[in-house]
Amino acid sequence: MRLYSANFPNIILIKIMGMQYNSFKEIDERLMVLKLQRKIEIESLKLNLNQAKSNLRPLQLAGSLKGSFQKILLTFAIKKLKAIFNRRRES
Repeated sequence: MRLYSANFPNIILIKIMGMQYNSFKEIDERLMVLKLQRKIEIESLKLNLNQAKSNLRPLQLAGSLKGSFQKILLTFAIKKLKAIFNRRRES
């Protein structure tokens, strides 16, 4: 943290990590914003974690496997029916 007051005794510039502030009030406001952003990110992370957990529950997995199994079974049935109809045409 650097304090500058060269040539202007009534103006104090504060430089912290590349950011320039004119008062400690501005620093406090920036810290408040950063603190709130951090809380928002933490809550967002918690929400994503809970959604991931709910997607990995056995019933959810069974539901997605059921849909995949149905697609595979339907594809298999269509291929078999297609083969049967092709044999009938050839006969």
